[in-house]
Amino acid sequence: MVAIATLQTIWDCRWSRLGYRVWGVQDHLQPEKLWVCIRSGEREGVTEEVCEACPHWESLPEPYFFNPSSRST
Repeated sequence: MVAIATLQTIWDCRWSRLGYRVWGVQDHLQPEKLWVCIRSGEREGVTEEVCEACPHWESLPEPYFFNPSSRST
């Protein structure tokens, strides 16, 4: 039997985004938390701990890298 553990980091979740921040304003006065979740269609402030335990966490899709030498002519 093989077990695989996946570390659910907030920056690797397809639903997390950086929150809106205002330069020079203290954290408790910021318009949003550092991270927000957009899964529900609303921007909901989340912490890393909440994201790590979230059952809806999804990994970011693999980035596509265009390779012009692989094109067929």
